[in-house]
Amino acid sequence: MKEILKEYLKSRPLFLSLIRAKEAWLFQRQLPLKTPVLDVGCGDGFFAKITFKKIEIGLDLADSRINEAKRENVYEKLVTYSGHEIPLKSESVATVVSNCVLEHVPNLEEVVQEVHRVLKPGGVFLTTVMAKPWEENLMFGGWYKGWMRRKQVHFNLLNYWEWMKLWKNCGFEVREKIGYLSSTACKLIDFCHYVSLPSLISYKLTGVWDWGWKWYPTRWLVKIMSENGKIEKSGAIFFELRKK
Repeated sequence: MKEILKEYLKSRPLFLSLIRAKEAWLFQRQLPLKTPVLDVGCGDGFFAKITFKKIEIGLDLADSRINEAKRENVYEKLVTYSGHEIPLKSESVATVVSNCVLEHVPNLEEVVQEVHRVLKPGGVFLTTVMAKPWEENLMFGGWYKGWMRRKQVHFNLLNYWEWMKLWKNCGFEVREKIGYLSSTACKLIDFCHYVSLPSLISYKLTGVWDWGWKWYPTRWLVKIMSENGKIEKSGAIFFELRKK
């Protein structure tokens, strides 16, 4: 995970690099993936480039950063959609991946059902999601939690049992589940929002994120982020799901 973190720190702020490096490591444990693969909520494609190198299909909203994904040269095809029906044939992909997307989706169950529809029978859905304990473990409570929820556009900070119910209702079998953000890791990431301010200023002025990243204590950061939390109390959860 240390090498992934270093790669992220060259082009992303510290708080984002910490969580994305852990997520990339979790997804890489599943390689190789059965193809074709669909990336739901692909964004600018940077996560997929670091994690998978190549993916057949990237999907996101038309007003997202999907146009930036073209320059990463990760996807064979990029597809936009309205946030409702995925414009692919039923049972047309073998694997779906989605990294920290579903907590931002207003029509959550509809999108998950669409993922189920486009997957082949026995197909795998690999996803990471933020969970309710994320905001319960922020540095401050009260108004701060509400402010962060709005800032991060979190519509669905479900608890573990609510995520499990959703998967069952949408026809998925849970094959693996990992709570990958301990209470300490949540607080560290929240604190690093503010440690990352010099990087943000650097990016605004120069277009470059890598302000002083070599000075970060990466060994200590990796140690904190490597610790998994008890799944019911974890701020984020990795799921490996199979279409029944």
